[in-house]
Amino acid sequence: MNSVNKRRLGATLAALALTAGGLGVAGCGGDSTASSSATATTGTTAAADNGVASLGAQEILTKATAAANAASSVRIAGNVDQGGEQVSLDLTLGKDVADGTLGIKGQQVDVRLVDGKFYLRAPAAFYEAIGGGGAAIGQLVGDKWFSVPLDNSSTAAQFAAFQTFTNKNELFDSLLKDASKATVKGTGDVSGQPVVLLDDSKGGILAVATTGEPYPIQVRGSSSDNSGTLNFTNWNAPVNVKAPADAIDLGSLTNAGDGSSSTTTSTGN
Repeated sequence: MNSVNKRRLGATLAALALTAGGLGVAGCGGDSTASSSATATTGTTAAADNGVASLGAQEILTKATAAANAASSVRIAGNVDQGGEQVSLDLTLGKDVADGTLGIKGQQVDVRLVDGKFYLRAPAAFYEAIGGGGAAIGQLVGDKWFSVPLDNSSTAAQFAAFQTFTNKNELFDSLLKDASKATVKGTGDVSGQPVVLLDDSKGGILAVATTGEPYPIQVRGSSSDNSGTLNFTNWNAPVNVKAPADAIDLGSLTNAGDGSSSTTTSTGN
């Protein structure tokens, strides 16, 4: 994949990874009201008020990020439209494990993280769509799973943008980016979950739970050329991830890494 296409794809993925500026939510837009038809819960019932609604934006973000990082797992699902580039995702992320799908350029890309290896599977049409050296990779692996080492090799660097989606703490840490511009918009609810709403001044809205743990619940916005919604649910649910059988070891093909596979379970402990 040449550098131009890598940057273009990386920018699209970065926007989805909540790092597009401000709170990182400007790229996740749509109706910025507090209500939502999507299911988005913290997994608690009748939880006590956690006090974040009375705090400033910076303090709310700090507590929300700390809560997200301390959690053993979360499901992130939704979509964004970044300047006409539509991307969707449905990922379950645990501690050093992940499993899910990304929808990029009209193609489904499956990703997994287990036992220190990142796995990816996509149809040949996807590799052709990303241009550059993508077609060559598609010819090499076809529509099969392949593994990428998590190291400093050039092979790992080529897929770094995808690997970002399997790192729970990195995703939520990015919510603090340029947090000085955030303001408290008010309170509301997301599918029955009481939340406090933060506005990043660019139309992006982050909802943080005001009962139980102050988990991020939803991110959305109202920009005309950036739309979509991401929901954060199933906090601390068990995550079971199995390495794909017979995955091609892309690291070995480029003299980096090995092709082992096994099963890892994140139980929420």
